[in-house]
Amino acid sequence: MKMELRAAVSNLSTNSDGSLTVSGYVNKTGQLSNILGVTKRFREKIAKSAFSNAINSSNQDIDFLADHDPKKILASTRNGSLEIKEDEQGLFMSATISATSWGKDYYQLIEDKILRNMSFGFRTVRDSWKKIEANLYERTIEELELFEVSVVKNPAYSQSTIAARGIDLVEEVKVPSNVKVANIETDYYKSNQEDKYMKTEHRYGNDYRNKREERKLEVREFNKSLRSLGTMSGHEAVIPEVVSEMIVEKLEESSQVFAKARKVPSVSGSVKIPRETSVGLASFVGEGKSLIEEALSLEEVTLTQKRAGAYIALTNQLINDSAMNMADYITNLLAKRTFKAIERSILQGSLAEEFAGIVPNIEIGKRSLSVTATDEELLEILLDMSLSIHPEYLQRSEFIMSRPFYNRVAKLKDAAGNYYVQNGIKNGRPTYTLFGLEVVITDSLDAGDVGGVPCIIGSLQDGYAVMVKKGAKMTTVKDSQHALQGSVGFLFDMYVDGQVYNPDALTKLSITS
Repeated sequence: MKMELRAAVSNLSTNSDGSLTVSGYVNKTGQLSNILGVTKRFREKIAKSAFSNAINSSNQDIDFLADHDPKKILASTRNGSLEIKEDEQGLFMSATISATSWGKDYYQLIEDKILRNMSFGFRTVRDSWKKIEANLYERTIEELELFEVSVVKNPAYSQSTIAARGIDLVEEVKVPSNVKVANIETDYYKSNQEDKYMKTEHRYGNDYRNKREERKLEVREFNKSLRSLGTMSGHEAVIPEVVSEMIVEKLEESSQVFAKARKVPSVSGSVKIPRETSVGLASFVGEGKSLIEEALSLEEVTLTQKRAGAYIALTNQLINDSAMNMADYITNLLAKRTFKAIERSILQGSLAEEFAGIVPNIEIGKRSLSVTATDEELLEILLDMSLSIHPEYLQRSEFIMSRPFYNRVAKLKDAAGNYYVQNGIKNGRPTYTLFGLEVVITDSLDAGDVGGVPCIIGSLQDGYAVMVKKGAKMTTVKDSQHALQGSVGFLFDMYVDGQVYNPDALTKLSITS
């Protein structure tokens, strides 16, 4: 998961009643920032309602921090000490700072006008771009996830009152390829607290032009390096690591099934996830009597590593004459081929070299539906499956259906002629919903014939774990066969593994005769 930061001069005000309360606007929606970026220059604004949607849909606490330090919490929505809302001007916050030692210190600095800037940390869910002039674009952030607001010292915006972009490091914002901008730069799976993965984008003033220049050049010169592959020594060469990271990131963009599964941090050797196989019961006892000790029954789900990847070959003529962004073309193609194999393995994997798939798992609950079932019977079984979801998993649950099965479900109507499948918004993205749950369509499930499983319902995040080992790489191959053909091979491989770790979070539908 990616996180961006924005910073700006603030009009924070303090109360004189001794309550350590500060308030002010975090961001004025609809206002363009100063020009950001170096190689890709753009101005940015937050669309109206983006903040209110983020606040209403958030299932986590939003904290008010000092200098983006999670150890220095000044206030939080958890206990109501932080109130944050969007009005007609923008995102407004009011915080009663906890009377800790650093809380008092930061309140005094704010009251003395030494700290005049505040910030917010967010992840972009949906944005749009348009070209203003040569090498200048306008970015509108239409949907976002809000994580925190923070008081900082150095701003990056001039006319907003709160928005944070960190202070020490800059990384270029990714510009979509359909705006025809090359040299896209990405980071993959930077660990953050609470088992989240975020990309943090930092910026301050104009003092960052020399930061990470070597990494930028890796992507900037990618096309040029491709054209010189014909003169390399040996049979293979490793493409810069950043290009491989782009492919891994595109896996999540391409496959919702892969993106929704829980990601387990990579470690040396195998990863073991303990799970409880039986639940002990608590009891009431009289005064002076001992509670009965319950034995803890656990078993382990072990994730090792399996090799997955894709291979393509391009002719030297195409590489030499191509005016397209070859980095985008190659990474998109390899990501598309790899995610199809990984998605199918998550859902259907049964071989030793594949993931342990959901469909073959005998511990997952199963509902049966006759192949000759009427629409009423189909609707009833789908409703029963949705009602069987444990409330703990409901908010993160979804239907996963094959395309032919979805086509039948999409035609179901109620007595008034209204379709049960509706268009909706989930996490800021247009999607289909059934009984309020998102519908994910995949080609990796069965069509709906006898013996097949065309539908799965539940929470992949709570039921299926994927471990991505470090070291995903793309290699160019130019052996004697490629030399004779006048081509260069591109091999992408990664080491991953996946298994069901909580069968109770998932249910599958089986078609019977």
